[in-house]
Amino acid sequence: MTDASVQPPASVGVYARTLVARLAAMPDGVLRAAYVHGSAALGGWVPGRSDVDMLFVVADGISSAAVEQMGEVLRASAGGCPGRELECSVVTVAQARQPAPPWPFVLHVAAGPGRAARTVRPESQSPGDPDLLMHYAVCRAAGCPAYGPAPGALIGVVPRRAILEYLAGELGWGIEHATGAYGVLNACRALIYLADSLIVSKITGGETVLSRGAGPAAVIERALARSCRGQLRAGHRRNAALRRC
Repeated sequence: MTDASVQPPASVGVYARTLVARLAAMPDGVLRAAYVHGSAALGGWVPGRSDVDMLFVVADGISSAAVEQMGEVLRASAGGCPGRELECSVVTVAQARQPAPPWPFVLHVAAGPGRAARTVRPESQSPGDPDLLMHYAVCRAAGCPAYGPAPGALIGVVPRRAILEYLAGELGWGIEHATGAYGVLNACRALIYLADSLIVSKITGGETVLSRGAGPAAVIERALARSCRGQLRAGHRRNAALRRC
């Protein structure tokens, strides 16, 4: 659960609806749902710096030609993205309904203004993407439908243990690769989930831990100040499948 009152910024909503209209107009009619998640749904989204994160759910048995056409539409949308880039995943109804390892997917696309688009399709040696488990969890908790039913109607429950293991892995990644502020606020977000089973943004996590006196105040305050200046972006963890591009 999280704060359901958070709505995506207007520019993200317009962009998502425009993108959905193009996908829904595809001849095969495979689109079943589209959800905005990430910071645009949880809070803390920064124009031009944050990604626009989306999850698309398509019909089971989608053809290879339809997948390729979806990729073309998504890549062509790069110029209109109000954020740093569109980062999205495409999964089938069956994949979303029963989330489980190896977390299979149909397509990943990342594309933004002035950036080379990246596209990933599953391979025999790498049929899934563990980052999807968190995308599913965030969509169920706070995802904003741009098309189709509420997320809980299509996306199954991700086990709490799987989420905790994922967050632990992110903490380790943050220590090695991310900025200090990112690592601190990411740890705060993980602490809130551990204590309350709530999925929140990094900023909300930091503010909540600070208000509870559950962490070093000076360190958290500095991290929050940096986040307000838009300095967390350098520590963003890329989607696992897209990192392999």
